[in-house]
Amino acid sequence: MSGIRFNRWLVLGVAAVTLLVAPVMAQEPLGFGEGQPIVVGNFGGDITTTNPLLVADGASSDVVARLFPLFIGINPDTGLETPGVPNSLATGWELGEDGVTLTVTLRDDLIWSDGTPITSADIQYAYDAIASGELDTQLASYLATVESLTTPDATTVVITFAAPDCAAVTAISNIPVVPSAYYASVYPTYADMTTDNPANLDPAVTASAFKFSNFRAGEQVTLIANENYSDNPEGHTVAEGYVYKNVTDQILEVEQFLAGQLTLIASVPEDRQQEFEDRAAAGEFQLNLRPAGGWQVLLFNTANPANPQNGLDEAGEVIEQEPHPILGDLAVREALTHAIDHASLNEGAFAGTGIPVGGALLPQSWAYNENLAPYAFDPELAASLLEGAGWVDSDGDGIREKDGVKLTLALTTFTGNPSIDASAILMQDQLKQVGIELTLDIIEFGPMIDKLLGQNYDLLMVFWGVSSNAPQDMYDMLSAEADLPGSGFGATSFYNEEFETLMKEARALPGCDSAARKALYDRAQEIVYNEVPWYLVNTSIVPVAVTNGLENFDPRANSTYWNLPSWSIR
Repeated sequence: MSGIRFNRWLVLGVAAVTLLVAPVMAQEPLGFGEGQPIVVGNFGGDITTTNPLLVADGASSDVVARLFPLFIGINPDTGLETPGVPNSLATGWELGEDGVTLTVTLRDDLIWSDGTPITSADIQYAYDAIASGELDTQLASYLATVESLTTPDATTVVITFAAPDCAAVTAISNIPVVPSAYYASVYPTYADMTTDNPANLDPAVTASAFKFSNFRAGEQVTLIANENYSDNPEGHTVAEGYVYKNVTDQILEVEQFLAGQLTLIASVPEDRQQEFEDRAAAGEFQLNLRPAGGWQVLLFNTANPANPQNGLDEAGEVIEQEPHPILGDLAVREALTHAIDHASLNEGAFAGTGIPVGGALLPQSWAYNENLAPYAFDPELAASLLEGAGWVDSDGDGIREKDGVKLTLALTTFTGNPSIDASAILMQDQLKQVGIELTLDIIEFGPMIDKLLGQNYDLLMVFWGVSSNAPQDMYDMLSAEADLPGSGFGATSFYNEEFETLMKEARALPGCDSAARKALYDRAQEIVYNEVPWYLVNTSIVPVAVTNGLENFDPRANSTYWNLPSWSIR
């Protein structure tokens, strides 16, 4: 699976099921860098940056996760923010009596790859860069409720919120940790990060299990073991390096894995799952079944793609968007959801592994609205909705029109994924049955992300990673505040005043009672369901295939890579 991901790709509530774990004989542990490199495939296109402040695509996020520590760590079993997680700074936090001041205590024993200590100054720099408004970064929307961040000493960070925030710790966990002294030297101003500054793709100072070696466009990113990293049971990084290798598509990724050229596949294609289960049972490799950390989603651009605008003006007032000439009509969006046959998609594109969803959160989330059924396949209703909206086939060519305009929409998505390819073609055929012409705009992943963030698309289909533990993800995807052409994830230009009010109320609810917050989130999901800014195609159970030679591979419910520094291949 390749697609949009937030800073933390979390899966909560369903433990991984191991179909086969090859026995490993006890051997002497390997020393620093003595294990073979870990090699994984990337068919999402080249990385665009190694600067954590600028990441907006999955490929760059994957590489950055291997190079930089976290401010606040995630427990791999629970998916919750937890003090003292390896490769993270926070050892504890305390909310003041005022309900708006959060004091975080940091450890003092981590160092950057150049030997300098990691301190609160590195968090201060990152926050100041985000708050400056000089960066094209989606991180600003995560920190909208933060009023200030100060660092009274090297191991203390004090965050003040504009109001009590039930998601305070989750919000600030999005602040990256960057080498402030090094960044100040290579970026004279924050705005210099958005130029073609070579430091964006050649980081000289990092601080995780690996450090940067080189990036060869169209080929791979190569990382090497960091001799200054000791934050795992072995006391050192075991693998010699980590290679993020470009592959054309999932078909090639599978073939390279079976040929022993890749260490693992994070998501086995749906059409190969039965084969992989059979081969894993025969002992060829390990296979772990895991709930997906996101959906396949079909986004509906509700605003005019020729004139994308921010959701809010500089004073924070809502900007009335010019509607999309076709998708600005709710009846058309509703017709689309009823014209798509998920059962046929599941059979033809997902090999029966797709799980349809109704609510705007993952089914395993504590805040998921289980009362919202997936949209029903009902082509007659779809046709009726279109007729009522004035779209009729007056010339008998099978495509509806209105005021001389054909009911034609372009579906933008990315190449190289069999389920994406198959579902796009099936949708094209299904929509044609109700008089909607769907043209396919299948492009490379990077240009697709540009269209998504630029909001110059009609329909766009992508895998979207979300957190099971953070229902405020809905706000980060659907609020006017996140509607920022060029950088924000509110790319559908959806706006509903009640939705915004509910999401803010749930986040700032006094006492943060879970049941009361869920009631608010349930209503917010109902609004999204009724207003239809997207069609959630499905989520799924994802098989992860791993070579038998990989030692210390120990996937948890919320993370496959939590103990990556300990992995080894002799």
